[in-house]
Amino acid sequence: MKLLSIVRHAKAERPEGYPSDHVRPLTARGHKDATRIGALLAGLEPKVDCILSSPATRAAQTADRVAAALGYAESVAWESDIYLASAEALLEILRHAPEEAEHIVLIGHNPGLEELAAGLCSGAPDNSVLTLVTGTLAHFDIDVSRWSQLRWGAGQLKVLVAAKLLK
Repeated sequence: MKLLSIVRHAKAERPEGYPSDHVRPLTARGHKDATRIGALLAGLEPKVDCILSSPATRAAQTADRVAAALGYAESVAWESDIYLASAEALLEILRHAPEEAEHIVLIGHNPGLEELAAGLCSGAPDNSVLTLVTGTLAHFDIDVSRWSQLRWGAGQLKVLVAAKLLK
């Protein structure tokens, strides 16, 4: 059994005034929400032993806040392919995750993350059963012993919470 925590980046600034979508930073609320999600993740067992994140500014800032709240001593793995990735591409990234990792946090963007979460639960990414607003954590038990075995339908959703609901 593996654990996967999917985190959609926290609340970001509106795109107006930024030269590209990639560089939009978190809002003040986004920073607080990312820390809240990190604190929630800190209470889960086994502890997070791998963080994979999009390098887009808002995702990177979310990852940094989550890592700090976790007391995560390792380096975040910045995966440029996570930015704007499809659910299928995200599944493939996870299949190549370090096999020794027991609990991975994946931080990125919609619609790919939402479709990945839906596919892990329902067996296909186009069976949308979940909504991931900014700053949402979807935490799964994954019925595999190796990440390379990851497939649609292998996940059992254990936690689904938007950070803005955590106070």
